Amino acid sequence: MRKERPVQTASVFAPKVVSLEGDYLVWDANQPSTKRPSPVLLDEFSGLAEAMAEQIFEFARKWGALVIKTTAMPGSRFREPVAAWRDLAIRFRALHRIGVDLNCGKVGTVEDWKALRLELPVRNKSYSAVEEARFAVMSNVGRLVREAGLHPRLYWDKPAKQWRIDFDTFSRTNLLAVLVLRLMIAIADKDGFAICSGCQKSYPPERQPSTGRRNYCPTCRESGIPYRDSKREQRRRNREADTKTTKRK
Repeated sequence: MRKERPVQTASVFAPKVVSLEGDYLVWDANQPSTKRPSPVLLDEFSGLAEAMAEQIFEFARKWGALVIKTTAMPGSRFREPVAAWRDLAIRFRALHRIGVDLNCGKVGTVEDWKALRLELPVRNKSYSAVEEARFAVMSNVGRLVREAGLHPRLYWDKPAKQWRIDFDTFSRTNLLAVLVLRLMIAIADKDGFAICSGCQKSYPPERQPSTGRRNYCPTCRESGIPYRDSKREQRRRNREADTKTTKRK
């Protein structure tokens, strides 16, 4: 039997963001950082669409720089505008939400299409509104792929002793590339994500969640949310049992 050769998301490799100076994030080209992608990375980034500068800085300090619209500073440091991060997050959020709607046979909301600077797709002589929306999503995601420099990479995984196909970028940062790849997966594989019962965000589950049971993303599991919810449910059942006992008396 042939060994599985999975296609993976690259680790997030990006220059370290060291400070927030007014409306700019400052990163140091001499301080690279490498992180394993979080299952909720896309949701966290999309959440920056309405975030304050300090919140964007906290995300950037954790994951590194996007290296967009940068200007040079002394000492191999660079800065990039917070507004550019927020605008990009707005695009990601809109495309993600439109993609979810398309998987349900809907074209998305006027608000999300305006975020992409486009009109709400409508039916014409050749295509339905949904088909027009799909073309627009493909075009916008393709633009993001080019902006990120996303490309496949073949490499030998020494611990696993097998070839793997990774997705990476030609530039010094691949945070944008990893985000774009996550966005494509979210749009294309609507059954590949579950909604966490704790934080209510989407995440790729290790196995198909059981119907009628709570399921949690890795972040919530590490934070002890399942145990908290279990205890809360146990207390609720105890109260109901006590109420029934009191009524019988």
